[in-house]
Amino acid sequence: MKIKIKIEEIKKGLEATKEYVFHPIASLFHSKKISNNKELTEYVRKESAKVTQQTLYEYVRNRMGTLYVKMHDDQKFIESLNIATWNIYTIALQDLTLFSHSVIENSYNKDFSNLELENFYKTILNSEIENGLKQELFDEKIKEFHLRLQSIDLRSFFQNKPFKESSLALYYWAPIADELKKDDRNIVLNSIHLKWKNIEKEFPKLLNF
Repeated sequence: MKIKIKIEEIKKGLEATKEYVFHPIASLFHSKKISNNKELTEYVRKESAKVTQQTLYEYVRNRMGTLYVKMHDDQKFIESLNIATWNIYTIALQDLTLFSHSVIENSYNKDFSNLELENFYKTILNSEIENGLKQELFDEKIKEFHLRLQSIDLRSFFQNKPFKESSLALYYWAPIADELKKDDRNIVLNSIHLKWKNIEKEFPKLLNF
């Protein structure tokens, strides 16, 4: 499932009630076993996009209240939402890439190199260029991930708040005025925390390497 971000699709996302851009029955197919790198790539891509869009659109929709409908045609706001979506998604990809490989290392006694992790992440970002990911952000995130890999212990990563960075990214990038957002920190972080908790619980059950 691609995270193809266009104005029309963001509007559709804002108008949806639960799954937003994603089809409501998509979650029914998430129990498919992951047995190779291609399936893992698709899983990381799909789940990162889902968590990003669900939590971001839900927060914006709830915070906007009665302004919700009016903002559908506000080009500046839609563009801000687009920027937020890509920035949160690219960090969610990092978190889930690291988490998934950390779990696999421990479950199957594998030993992933930093280069393997970088190539995995880069492959997904490359696939998103045609969907609207800007080259500037692409380059920035590749460098960011490279530096991040220097400071983590992959073997224990899954045990140490693995989705902290994407949770903070949601709070930082959500296009809500700072004076309003400061009162929402716990609500926002808890909302994405619950989404990631489900993945932490279910992902090991899907592995069949």
